Amino acid sequence: MAKIGEAIAFGAATIVNAIAIGKGSAFGINLWTKARVELKENSRTIKVKILPDVGENPRLAKKVVKKVFKRFNVEGVGARVETESNIPIAKGLKSSSVAANAVVLATLAALGEKLNDLEVVKLGVEAAIESGVTITGAFDDACASYFGNVVITNNLKRKVERFFKPEEEYEVLIYVPEIKSYTSAV
Repeated sequence: MAKIGEAIAFGAATIVNAIAIGKGSAFGINLWTKARVELKENSRTIKVKILPDVGENPRLAKKVVKKVFKRFNVEGVGARVETESNIPIAKGLKSSSVAANAVVLATLAALGEKLNDLEVVKLGVEAAIESGVTITGAFDDACASYFGNVVITNNLKRKVERFFKPEEEYEVLIYVPEIKSYTSAV
């Protein structure tokens, strides 16, 4: 089998956090995560390597692959997943949402399957919830990562309420704190 899929997803930043009322807003930024998924026939093991942070927990990437496999009734197949990113993990720059999008897309490419855009995002959001890396599912963050521009979403209903391109291009200054702060610990 040894089918390989590769994909890239871009970063996002928060405008309004959805934790309080279930509605949020975010915008796309030009940071990225690349994912590579290699399918392994006659295996059920999913191995994950997260670069450059090899010590990070791989549960999200594993859950994403499992959900894509389940969606297409794939059994008896394992995977080797590798992600590489210039997005610092647990610093508020949506690294989990971006990684989920990239791994969904790479897994689909490896399988030779397709889903519509919102199905891709929703699979990643479901995996993020099930793996415990998010409180609301971060649907707003995942949409901003996937579609770019600015999104306003209802995270509880997983609905995009508004999507638009800003009238002009903005430069964004990002402060990256030294300590990590995982959303699941909030």
